[in-house]
Amino acid sequence: MSVDIPKRRLSSILKPFPNGAGLEGSKLNGSFSQNKVRFDDLAVEAVLQDALQNGQLQRFEHLLAEIKAEQFDDDKFQQVIVESKRCVHLLNANFGMLVEALLSVNWLARNESSREVYKGFVIELLVAQGNYTTLAVSKLVQLFLPRDEDKEGWVRGVPTVATAERFEPVHDLFVRLKNVIPMIFDVILVQLRKQFPYFKRATHVVCGYVYNTLRMTDHSAMFTEELLDIIFYRLVAIDVNTPRNEIEDAEFPDEADDGQIFAMEETPVIEIDDDETMKLPLAETLDCCLETMFRYIEERARIEGGSDRVYGLLLKLFDKHILPTHNTHHVQFLMFYCCSFNQSYGERFIEHLLKMVRNPNISTPTRQAAVGYVASLLARAKYVPMPLLKKTLQDFSDWVHGYLNRSDSLHNQSLKAHLVFYSVCQAIFYVVAFRSKQLTATPKNLAFLQTLQLTSIANCLLNPLRVCVPGVATAFVAVARAHQIAYCNTIMERNERRRTFILFNNGALAPDDCLDTFFPFDPYLLKKSGKRIEPIFLQYQSCEAEAEAEVLSPAARGRKRYESMSEDVDDFIQEVKRHKGHGGDPAEMQLPYSYGVSPGFHS
Repeated sequence: MSVDIPKRRLSSILKPFPNGAGLEGSKLNGSFSQNKVRFDDLAVEAVLQDALQNGQLQRFEHLLAEIKAEQFDDDKFQQVIVESKRCVHLLNANFGMLVEALLSVNWLARNESSREVYKGFVIELLVAQGNYTTLAVSKLVQLFLPRDEDKEGWVRGVPTVATAERFEPVHDLFVRLKNVIPMIFDVILVQLRKQFPYFKRATHVVCGYVYNTLRMTDHSAMFTEELLDIIFYRLVAIDVNTPRNEIEDAEFPDEADDGQIFAMEETPVIEIDDDETMKLPLAETLDCCLETMFRYIEERARIEGGSDRVYGLLLKLFDKHILPTHNTHHVQFLMFYCCSFNQSYGERFIEHLLKMVRNPNISTPTRQAAVGYVASLLARAKYVPMPLLKKTLQDFSDWVHGYLNRSDSLHNQSLKAHLVFYSVCQAIFYVVAFRSKQLTATPKNLAFLQTLQLTSIANCLLNPLRVCVPGVATAFVAVARAHQIAYCNTIMERNERRRTFILFNNGALAPDDCLDTFFPFDPYLLKKSGKRIEPIFLQYQSCEAEAEAEVLSPAARGRKRYESMSEDVDDFIQEVKRHKGHGGDPAEMQLPYSYGVSPGFHS
């Protein structure tokens, strides 16, 4: 459209007024107030034509101000939106300020008919003027963020019926836009990722955004993986920024490490407050978000064939976000929970991880992470059956013996050179010690443990007990001694003398002298979402014979005790704490790649 404008350029619509800011500066000495044009006399198309053909901006600026102020009733709102819809062909880039004002109005606060009129305008605008797509989608996604004053409408991260209904017009508009502009969902995904609230925002704001993102999977199922990817990425960030020790300090401020070597005969009772709100704000946000995710996973799994789809999606997201991430504590329990739906899921998950362990083309940290997840799942999941437990231990044992047979560098005992080997050995020792009550319950199970050739593993030239976390090594030796499944006393005493010698001469152990703590399914500390984990989570149970054998073990002397806190006091204790340096007691040495915090056992 070509328009001859004799006095002023059209681009001046977007420029500030030369004689002052705002409407007042458009006329000298306040003459505008003396010649005020009533809003009732304005028509959007007439105002736009006047600006285009005559370069007259007074009525345009007045219309823009009225729309921004939103001081008109629903009838007048509908009139403006209907007239704007009729002239969307005129709303090119030169009128960007007006379009932005129209897209910024609080249309959700209007009556139902007004909302329907507004939705029709947005659809018509984006069909006719595609250059406004990103702006429009951005404004719509912003509506997924609950307002600060809406806190009462969110109960533990769950919206009330009225609050949930408030977001439905936005979802309906997205559905209609997707039907007329199929490629628009790419823009929606970009904006959803971009506008995810900062993790330190109020709990109801973060949870509300997660809720609305999950709600989109109902009407845009083909994009479920992309939508869950956005949520997983952010939940991992929240989890990493919510350390276990900070949660424990906030929940149990009076509990402190007593420094005793041996556990007391009577386990102290932890009194849980009836209030399920986490005292640490970030922990509360994480708890509510994970509870929302658990509920979503459960609902999708109930659909016929839905559990297989959910498992497949979670496995992809686990590989992409959780497995390679350092120091997560709770988000991995989404996979733990999903595997409880069907026994085959646990088997497939373990086999998936074992393939990574066996593959030399995968990076060493990833293979080590996979070992840790397998070991922790075998130890902690109640739903892991005994045949699967035995099969995995046998696979680990076969891999270790094969590694020893084909390795040509057994005299090089560097931790770095054999990191995966040492990790698998520690996994075997850990699982055998943790599940000893089940693995030694029958003569058949004891005979199975003999087939693992644990003595040859523990006493091989690479000496895996030397680099194991002290709590794991001591607990395994106690089990082996009690049930005579391996003979490790000599090697443990030799390792203890070597450790003492190094500490005496150097004052500290080198990082290569101890394997990382690596047990991602340690006790779950979040209160609300933890109720879903408790029924399928196994607490450590030892036998009296093992306890007596562990007390007699020379390696048990001098170990520092730290008790991991949970609603049910777990019998694992923290042998390695994270600090900022590598110096000092090896039991307090920071490890470069760790997931769990309670790898040891009660002495």
